[in-house]
Amino acid sequence: MVAEILGTADQVRPVRRILAWSLGGFAVAAAVGIGVCFWVTEPLEPEDLAALDELNHPVVAKASLATKSKPEASAKVTGPVWPLEKLEGDEAKRLMLELLLPVEAKLDRMTGYTATFRKQERIGTTLRPEETLAIKIRHRPFAFYGKFLAPRPGKEVVYAEGHHENKVIATGGGLTRLLVPRLALDPSSPVALADSRHPVTDAGLAHLVHRLVRFRKLDLTDAEATTSLDHWTDPSGRRWFRSTHLHSHRNADRPFAKVEVLYDTASLMPLRISNFDWSAADALDVVGPLAEKYGYDDVQIDVPLSALDFDPANPNYAFHRF
Repeated sequence: MVAEILGTADQVRPVRRILAWSLGGFAVAAAVGIGVCFWVTEPLEPEDLAALDELNHPVVAKASLATKSKPEASAKVTGPVWPLEKLEGDEAKRLMLELLLPVEAKLDRMTGYTATFRKQERIGTTLRPEETLAIKIRHRPFAFYGKFLAPRPGKEVVYAEGHHENKVIATGGGLTRLLVPRLALDPSSPVALADSRHPVTDAGLAHLVHRLVRFRKLDLTDAEATTSLDHWTDPSGRRWFRSTHLHSHRNADRPFAKVEVLYDTASLMPLRISNFDWSAADALDVVGPLAEKYGYDDVQIDVPLSALDFDPANPNYAFHRF
């Protein structure tokens, strides 16, 4: 029976040779494909480091951002303070702007920081899972480095204004580096924004506060916009200052129907923000689903940052070939 199925030895040998040639040809084709991918991807040369202007001049942040649950003690409290009880109406609008302006000035004085960044975004109609990154940000000239920690660790992204043709350099990490060690993309290109609602050039606390200030100024002239300030305690027991903003009409200046911001009680930094889409009715009391949510933890602004932190040629990064 076996002989009837497989045939004689003389008949089996040609079949084996054909299979061997086929597998060998596939292996050669795969090797050639990988070789071509590596050939068209230029290696990261050490000269990349010398091209960066601050390489020999490390940027060192000189302040520290408190992220404690209680305000730090001070001899005298000056300037606007968060209300003890819930505050609404025009008074809340004016106070919110007064509270944000010193925070904006403080961030503008900072050189940069490191943090753990969490984001969850709705891309199209799908709310993606939350992603966690370890990030480094330099304010002037703007630079960003992010390494994905979850749910798919390994991906890295770096951008440094004025370098690499102002493109984002990205690597998928893992086995994808066999085929494509890295990509250079325009920050606003469809490929760069395939998994994100915002370009990397908009990342960071400074950009966030600039936008918040702009919208709070709009609130002052918008009688139908509502603002409320209160206190909130999260499930871990941490206390936050909270502002909630509702808008009644969708337009270019009102990208979201509802915005909720959580502020650190010591520094007043906005470390959590949740933005909600418009409902089908666009009514003030009917808010749509979550559009995007961002959070910053472990913010450290007293760590040294140099140009090497924002260079894909950094030997500690995964932009190199295997």
